[in-house]
Amino acid sequence: MKSSKSNLTQLAKNLRINQTDAEKLLWKHLKSKQLAHTKFRRQQQIGNYIVGFISLDKKLVIELDGSQHAEDKNRDQERDRWLISQGFKVLRFWNNDVLQNIEGVLVSIMEKISPSPSPSPQGRGEEKLSSSTLNGTSGPHNLKVTRERGNDKADKVRMIAWEVTRSCNLNCVHCRAAASCGPYAGELSTKKCFQLVDEIAALSSPVIILTGGEPLLRPDIFEIASYGTNKGLRMVMATNGTLVNPAVARKMIESGIKRVSISIDGKDAHSHDAFRQEKGAFDKAMAGIAALKDAGMEFQINTTITTANLNQIKDILELAKNIGAAAHHIFLLVPTGRGKELAGQAITAADYEETLMWFHQENLSCEIQLKATCAPHYFRIMHQNKNKGAEPKKKAGGHFHEFTRGCLGGISFCFISHVGQVQPCGYLELNCGNVKKKSFAAIWEKSEVFRNLRDLSKYGGKCGRCEFIKVCGGCRARAYEKTGDYLAEEPLCLYQPKTDC
Repeated sequence: MKSSKSNLTQLAKNLRINQTDAEKLLWKHLKSKQLAHTKFRRQQQIGNYIVGFISLDKKLVIELDGSQHAEDKNRDQERDRWLISQGFKVLRFWNNDVLQNIEGVLVSIMEKISPSPSPSPQGRGEEKLSSSTLNGTSGPHNLKVTRERGNDKADKVRMIAWEVTRSCNLNCVHCRAAASCGPYAGELSTKKCFQLVDEIAALSSPVIILTGGEPLLRPDIFEIASYGTNKGLRMVMATNGTLVNPAVARKMIESGIKRVSISIDGKDAHSHDAFRQEKGAFDKAMAGIAALKDAGMEFQINTTITTANLNQIKDILELAKNIGAAAHHIFLLVPTGRGKELAGQAITAADYEETLMWFHQENLSCEIQLKATCAPHYFRIMHQNKNKGAEPKKKAGGHFHEFTRGCLGGISFCFISHVGQVQPCGYLELNCGNVKKKSFAAIWEKSEVFRNLRDLSKYGGKCGRCEFIKVCGGCRARAYEKTGDYLAEEPLCLYQPKTDC
């Protein structure tokens, strides 16, 4: 008995030394205690087994599986059955899930730590293993082991863009919000903001993007960020960068903000300032980035693409890499708000396709994270090319950006306006309910618009016939702007479904 325990102890040590890349990445996040301040241990002996990661206070075991585990299914089920009989919850992820979608994995773990009072329907990644199906045995337990697939769980809100204020110190030509210095009537009070955070945290554990307008113009912004952090939510911020200085950067760190996005829409001061309609905006944004770097805050660059800067996109990507950005996110212009005035600068469907093809090729070798937003076709292009041998280069710092579908509006993402109106996204201005009048959960779960967006059988035109509808979905905001029907086909897509050929 003593020898057996000694052997297990030595095995645990060996496993800690010889971690896989997936185990290293997950452990980096688990040991940071960002998941509701939960303490995890790795390669821990429990009974006659060694488990990958365990939280004893939350009674949660996390296992990572490689391809060899397909052959060890019976042994794994036997161990899982024993762990569940001891009161543990068991989560299993494929190694590739962790490497390719660490944020989705963390959200799934968070849901087990702080479960929703109204869980969603079972997703494709869940297996219910009753005692009668495990090795043909019978017993009193109804066992449930979950093999999570990133964010496959149906209808869970994974990310929320929250326009905490519409006030802004700039007057950008593309602005969805058509924002100006304000003030704007009807914005949520600090107390109501805290209540909204409580409602969101009770439902799920999404990433919260504090945006605007310019969120730093809101006096209580760091109180809101701290409150969300203390509720176990991952708080990030989208800013134009011009108001960031060393003191602001320190407050971001102290409030628990995990990442900041800075908008850069030109390769130099001349082009960026023209887009932002303020001389000196580029230099101020660069100074803000320097302050973030000095404070140790992770940052990304966001770029809205129009015909005015399409020929600069490669240079802007190089700029993002040279200044130390963790990621570069490109946004394909959706002509709403002040952006309607730029409808003539929207790139063509052909340029759209070519740009996304180039972006996909860059992602295969680029050392920073790349993501195309308001460009659901990117996921169709990714799937069309995934069997051609090339795999994306592993990115430093995990894969915060990666999701498994193009248009997420109303499906796993939503937007909350400065007056509390909930929408599928910031560009699709459909009133799905207001948090001043209804709970966030009631809106998320019962909105007719959201329910329609989740029912792919209702999508019209070639989007409804397309074999890539589950990974793309088309831009619902562009469809609405073009036709008045948010379920119509995406107007800027060249692809013809195979059913049409």
